[in-house]
Amino acid sequence: MKNFLKAFLTIFLVGAVAYTGYEVSRLSDRIQKIENKLGGPRKIACTEKEAVEKVRRSVVRVVGGESEGSGFAISKGGLILTNFHVIESEPSPKIVLPDNTFETGQVIMADKDADLAVIKISKDLPALKLARLDAISPAEEVFSIGYPLGGSLPGEASVTRGSFSRFIKDKKNDVLYLNTDMTFVPGISGGPMVNISGDVVGINTAGLLLGGLGTAITSDSIREKCRQMSTSKDSLKDVKKTVFQPNKNALETVRAFYNYLKIRRLEKAFELLSDNFIRGYSFEQWSYGYRPLLDTTIVYIKPDKKIDNRINVKLSTKDLVDNEIIYKYFEGYWDVRQINGTWLLWKPRIREVENLEEEWFVDQDIKKQMEELVNTHQDYKKYLPEMYRISQEPGNDQLSIQELYNRAKGIASNPQNAIP
Repeated sequence: MKNFLKAFLTIFLVGAVAYTGYEVSRLSDRIQKIENKLGGPRKIACTEKEAVEKVRRSVVRVVGGESEGSGFAISKGGLILTNFHVIESEPSPKIVLPDNTFETGQVIMADKDADLAVIKISKDLPALKLARLDAISPAEEVFSIGYPLGGSLPGEASVTRGSFSRFIKDKKNDVLYLNTDMTFVPGISGGPMVNISGDVVGINTAGLLLGGLGTAITSDSIREKCRQMSTSKDSLKDVKKTVFQPNKNALETVRAFYNYLKIRRLEKAFELLSDNFIRGYSFEQWSYGYRPLLDTTIVYIKPDKKIDNRINVKLSTKDLVDNEIIYKYFEGYWDVRQINGTWLLWKPRIREVENLEEEWFVDQDIKKQMEELVNTHQDYKKYLPEMYRISQEPGNDQLSIQELYNRAKGIASNPQNAIP
């Protein structure tokens, strides 16, 4: 009996040990899979909630005239990183901070080919840490944080979850991309892609229109491209320049006025207003109504064909009201007069336009000129890229389509005439 009991206990203990070993092995395998999904044992102690809360304090909205996106703090001193395509036509974008206040930013470095830009603001946000990519694991869970659909979707930064898929190398521009199974929408570009620890593995850059593929410039490429931009002789060569010539003529006075509003140099805009318009109001009284103004963009500006020194304009504006960006459109004219040798804005007639049609954005004069060009010059297509480049040079925006064609063709026939 004693031998039987001893044998039973022995078998029981061996079985218990074996079962415990099996369960430990199975639990260890499950933990290993969880660790792999989260990116390793260091990250398993982190939580999604903590990571998102940390990152959101550093993510901003980037608002320009023709585009909107996201950005995030990368260094002390108010340095914000975003995609170049977000600020391509906007040297002074508005940065909407997490507390829903905003500042006018200044682009200090940019690389069009790498699709990166660095903006400086006065407020110092918590800088996010750039992860080392050798620590990222296959199928590791990552999060993209930003402001999808720009100002049309108010509220705090949104979070999209996905998994790391693979790396893709752009050999031409020496940029490494990180692919995920996330779906990106407009507005999230420029925001951070982070791991469960809240460290940046990339910057949201592009995605398939139909979804299922989100691409980010990797943190390693961000680090290297920022180093290259900071040591470049001309780190602003790709950034559009705004030229101010307010005392050149009536047209440039009106253009300067709206461009000063755009970059929130309100005191400079106020200087271009005549006493006839101000009628005794102080700068503080006049500027009060512009407090929520994020952007003013000139859609159309041209001298009136019948009335001297009358400038016809079409404008789009963006205001930040109760955490929501409000879009408005205006059209009308300014009468401008030269007073004591200085061009000043005399009297406006500007009205808000509602129920816009697509044709509102089309310059009918340019449309007609383009139709004439197509009918008279069969070779116009090969000169279109050069025509566009010439039109973007300061002072050339008033050239007719025919003049742009003639210049482009002249450069093609004699390359020495091209501007380096």
